[in-house]
Amino acid sequence: MAITNIYNKKSRGSLIPLSLGFFLISMCLLFVSINISSAYSVKKELTNIGEAAINKAAQSINLPAYYAQLNQFSSSKKVPLDCRQASSTFSDLVRSSPLYGKKLEIENFQCNLFELAAIISVNAQFPLEIPFFNLAQFRNFDIRSKIGASSVYIPN
Repeated sequence: MAITNIYNKKSRGSLIPLSLGFFLISMCLLFVSINISSAYSVKKELTNIGEAAINKAAQSINLPAYYAQLNQFSSSKKVPLDCRQASSTFSDLVRSSPLYGKKLEIENFQCNLFELAAIISVNAQFPLEIPFFNLAQFRNFDIRSKIGASSVYIPN
């Protein structure tokens, strides 16, 4: 008898706190997804700038080594690069290309006679702050991109 009385009573709770909670959770998830897509966009743009700069730097040919035909007996022919000129070209192009108003940094640049590799980075800031998480370490983030190029010889 007591069990039937419990089931017969209607619950008269309010749905406003539940709706408000779901709204806050959905807004936080929306802010997180916007920040993730912004970081992905910055990473793609950083990679594009780096690839353009390293491809231009890979056109710096070391003429004495090229005409000496250093790798004429090698199965994989490559054009020798002038590392000093390639480094200068790469750093000039990267430093003259700001990314969303931020300065790019060259963390590492490697050049052997036939290949170039570099790591560039930018310190960016999230476009939206997540409510209730006002922590300073979540506002800025570093994005790094590793890029490379080689000078493969393609005979006519």
